[in-house]
Amino acid sequence: MDNFPVSGESLPVRARHLAETFRRNDRSGEASEMEKAIGPADADVADAADAHSGPTLETLNRLGTLVKSFLTRGKWAAAADLGALVLDVRESSYGEEDLATMSAMNNLVSAYWGQGQFDDAVKLGERATNLRKRILGEKNPQTLVSMSNLASAYRGQGRWDDAQKLDCRVLEIKAETSGRDHPSTLVTMANLATSYASQGRYAEAESIERSLVEQGEKRSGATETSILTWKSNLASTYRDQGHLSLAERLDREVVEARRETLGSEHPLTLTSIANLASTYRIQGRWDDAESLDREVVATSVTTLGEKHPQTLMSISNLASTCRSQGQLEEAKYLGEKSAKALKEVLGERHPHTLTAQADMAVTYYVNGQTSDAMKLGSQVLHMMEESLGEKHPHTLSVMSNLGFMYQSKGKWDQAGKFAETVYTRRQSTLGEGHPDTVAALEDLRRISWVEAADRNAARAMSK
Repeated sequence: MDNFPVSGESLPVRARHLAETFRRNDRSGEASEMEKAIGPADADVADAADAHSGPTLETLNRLGTLVKSFLTRGKWAAAADLGALVLDVRESSYGEEDLATMSAMNNLVSAYWGQGQFDDAVKLGERATNLRKRILGEKNPQTLVSMSNLASAYRGQGRWDDAQKLDCRVLEIKAETSGRDHPSTLVTMANLATSYASQGRYAEAESIERSLVEQGEKRSGATETSILTWKSNLASTYRDQGHLSLAERLDREVVEARRETLGSEHPLTLTSIANLASTYRIQGRWDDAESLDREVVATSVTTLGEKHPQTLMSISNLASTCRSQGQLEEAKYLGEKSAKALKEVLGERHPHTLTAQADMAVTYYVNGQTSDAMKLGSQVLHMMEESLGEKHPHTLSVMSNLGFMYQSKGKWDQAGKFAETVYTRRQSTLGEGHPDTVAALEDLRRISWVEAADRNAARAMSK
């Protein structure tokens, strides 16, 4: 291994500076953990003399372990800041092809993903994946970890097709090398199901998720954390398919377990609470949904930050609940705030941004701003058709809402065209019995009755 000098200050000195920054930003817990990992200050002089001295490498290894600990506990910001330092030192000291350097890259990808910095996660994830493919081979377990993390980053960007293709490739390799029943393979199956659900392929997602939950509860190989994740994913798929009682049962189970094991401030717990609130919203249990939505927003702002995508989506969810509660001013304020921030953070064509804007269009309509609502709804529909596809459930929901706005304006021809398109596409993608398909058929029938009545009235007047 070639030796490369560490430029600038020694690792312990740089790490202490970072710990001081943590402490100044009211992150004293993380600062104390870092200071403990760094070791006594009297080792700094020896460390500065030789980048590969025992104390420096030991410190570097301890800090790398701490990065993983931060990741496990959902402390994304601390993991990202410390992970960037560890990667910089490892890369400058040992080069990018060093195995530990590539591991540091992979940890930083996970931290970026957790912070919602999906562009940074993809950029570094592609680099780490390509390095490991070239040096270790595509079928190496570490390469597969990088590929899985890159797929997660693609999902964060809303690049669901890219994520699904990569998930399929990882699953293919793991099934071949480790077997279908290996715990790592099961995790990859769950990732693929998530990609399917994001694409609106709910039946395929449900099939995988049901199988995982059943296997997980029967065998000891799966961890409790994995089983809870699979149950949470299955609950979301149930909710998307209109199986609300099944979704609620699983959502409540996951929330209770994660509150107990991870605490109420962990990002996974917040996701579970937000999911349960979504189920309550669809059930029309507005008070229950509002209570949970407000908890998620308040905790997310504190633990993840105001501009984190998860925080911004929780604000958008709360806006939707407020609208349904008749709290229109707050709904408009929160909706505009989240939609604007998501556009800045993720871009105007990201699925999260489009979802928030679509919800904002509904709020405008309820507020009597029909022209603004129809203009925004049309813009979102066009972008969703381009980015998500014409048959994606989210696209069809926006088209359905826009059709209802046309009905309110008495534009029955355009409303009828939308209603027929929504029904036909939901029938083919969601199935005849899905609640959304049933609602679309009722809408189409109602418009047909109105149009028939108008035609009859016109004929009567012409006689």
